[in-house]
Order: sequence, then C-alpha cells, then structure tokens
Amino acid sequence: MHSSRALLLALVLVCSTVAPLTAAQSADYDVDIDDDLDIPDRTISTQWGDQTIEAIGSASEDGTVSVSADGPSGPSYSIRVVDSQQRLRDNHYVDGGGSASASFSLDRYDPGTYAIALTNGTETVYAVEPFIINGFDVEQTAADRVEADDELLVEVNLSDASSDVESPPAGVEVVLGNESTSVRATATQQTGLNYTATVDVASLSPGDYRLYSAAQTDDEVFGEPELVAVSGTQSVSVVEAGSLQDADSTDEPDETTTETTESTASTTATAAARENATATATTTDSPTPTDDGDDGDDANEDEQSPSTATTETAATDSNGTETTSTETSTMQSTTATTTETAAPLWGPFGISLAGVVGLAGIGLLRRRS
Repeated sequence: MHSSRALLLALVLVCSTVAPLTAAQSADYDVDIDDDLDIPDRTISTQWGDQTIEAIGSASEDGTVSVSADGPSGPSYSIRVVDSQQRLRDNHYVDGGGSASASFSLDRYDPGTYAIALTNGTETVYAVEPFIINGFDVEQTAADRVEADDELLVEVNLSDASSDVESPPAGVEVVLGNESTSVRATATQQTGLNYTATVDVASLSPGDYRLYSAAQTDDEVFGEPELVAVSGTQSVSVVEAGSLQDADSTDEPDETTTETTESTASTTATAAARENATATATTTDSPTPTDDGDDGDDANEDEQSPSTATTETAATDSNGTETTSTETSTMQSTTATTTETAAPLWGPFGISLAGVVGLAGIGLLRRRS
C-alpha cells in the first residue's frame, strides 16, 4: 500500500517536471523578483504561450534570487525556477494560495536567462518574470534628454564577471521604451568590451522612457536572443524638436557680448593706466619755479636729479624755449645733451685771461730787474 502511494507521487512529480505548461495569465496572480528592473513592456513567446513582461530580475553568479508572489486564497500554487530550456530547476509550494515569498540559491547555475513562473502545480502558468544571472557587469551612459528629431547616443561598457561566459558576448543591444512602445538598437563594438549605440527616437512621442542595455549569446530563449547580462534602467525624456537648443541659448551667456564687455573693460583699464602714468611723469619732470640764488646747490641738485636737468636742457637746446617732453624721451636725451653743452675748463675767454696775466707778470719782473 505504502509502496503504491510512493510510486504514484513519484509519477506526479516526473510528469509535472517534463510536461509542457500552458499559459493562463491572470490578474489574480503576480510575481515580483526583489530589486527587479522596470523595463519597457514586451511580449515573449514561451512553451506555455505568450507572456507580457514588465520587469526583469538581475542576480550574480552563485548568489540568490528572492521572490514575492500573490495569488487568490484557497487554490494552492507553486513558485518555480525554470532555465533557458524552460526546464524545472527549483520549486516552492504555496499551500492554500494567497501571498508568499521564497528565496532560491543559485549555486551551480551558469550565467544566462532564467524565469520565475507561478503555476497551479501541474501544467498551467499564471505569471512569469525572467531574471538574468550576469556574466558581465554592464555600465551604460546616455543623456537624460533628447529631441524628437534627434538620435540618442549610448555608451555601454562591459567588464567580465564570470569565467563561464564567452567574452566578448555575441552582441549588445540597447532598448528605449515605455509600457506601450519601444525602440531597439544594436551596439557597435569599439575597443575591448566598450560599445556605442545610436537610438533613433523619431518614432517616439515626447514623453518619459526607460533605457537599458543587455549582452546577448547566440542562443534563443523565449523567442528572443538569450541575455547573459543586463544593466540598470535609466530615465530618458524625449522633448520637442528645438527645445534643447532654445534652453541652451537662454542659459548660456552670449560669447560676442562677453568678448565685447571684456574688451571694453580692458581698454578702459589701459586708458586709466596711461592717464596715471602721464600725470606722474608731468609732476616729476616739471621744474619748481623757485631760485634761492645758490648756484652751487642748484648744480648739486641738477647732478642728483638728471631727469629734471635733462628736460630743461633739452628744451633749451632744441627750440630755445621751454617745452615739455615725455618721460622716456627726456631720459634718453639727458646724457647726450649734458655732454654736448658742458663748458670746457679752458675756453677762449680763459686762454685770453691767462695770456694777459702772463704778460703782466713778465712786465713786473722787468721793472724789478
């Protein structure tokens, strides 16, 4: 009797493992993977029928995946982990239905695409959410706004997170969309694991969208290329054509105005400096009209202040009248003017005077003799 019951139970388990499941997506059931990524809605094909996907989970190799599930009270259901071949890998039975949670260890799971499925314990699936065991760390960079007639440039940088994946991956895809529409772009490899993609947003109406990037393998899962890594999501706004240029012209100062202002300020400062220099030179070089009658002191002062003496001499030698010259030309002409106008020790008058004194001395000597 006991052996018959055990055999029947084993048969049920085997049949539930290998029998294809059928889709019966119901609003009464919902499954959420902790810390999942809110992605643009998309429909995937499974062996249980088409399923609408609104989010995707992300996990690390040899980590864990935690799940929250909701179902009606009464009917029991199961929370299952299925792999890329849609085979059962783990199971948590919820007796009596209602809300439940479960955590599954991912030891000995390879990087790739898996799914959490809520089933009625046999072949019917009520809700599905995929999750990715990441073989790469994915970092994406893009602007948070793009004009409706422009293209969004996205940079995707990968780094190896597992030795069990092909590196580089078979492809990298970028997706931008919301609950009702989305656009995809295939990224182009640049160097190493660095990629760029250009997303044409012409088909998208102005509004807010979500952007994410994913690395792919050559295999197919749920009618799509298998994902082996996924980034976080980023919010991107599509705005009216020309609005970003208008904002830039309002926020940024006009370069011509700035240059003109700086040039005017520079010219004003230069003119002020020249006026100060002229005032200083005039004050320093102008002689004081005071004569105390002491020529010796005046001469000493002239020797100590060559710039003043030079200015006066240069003016007299040039035109015979007093004139005012610039400080530079005055200093340059000082030495030359002083040298040329200095009276020699023995001029014609001195020689004549010496001759008269000499003759007088000779006459006195003759008288005495």
